[in-house]
Amino acid sequence: MTMYLHLGNQIGTVEARDLAQQLGSWHDAMVRHLRVAGAKRGPKCLDECPHDEAAALWSSAQQIFGDRAHELAFLRAHGQRMATTTGPPQEATGELRAC
Repeated sequence: MTMYLHLGNQIGTVEARDLAQQLGSWHDAMVRHLRVAGAKRGPKCLDECPHDEAAALWSSAQQIFGDRAHELAFLRAHGQRMATTTGPPQEATGELRAC
């Protein structure tokens, strides 16, 4: 069981469990991506890059998991980095960003 699923089950809501599933998939994709592209967005990033999802997922985790979201160090590190380098999440601006 992943840390995301464990936390989602502890919170116990449908939203928490759904987000935990999404975070687990993102985490796996991000790890694979980091091996190829590195920690920062760059020329090796493609459309729908996991870097782009990090800030929005971090924001969702904070809303749904509350203070417990800070236990998710990998998500927190990438989510905070992307939030400071790209501005508001894509959904908030309505703009499409390419990685």
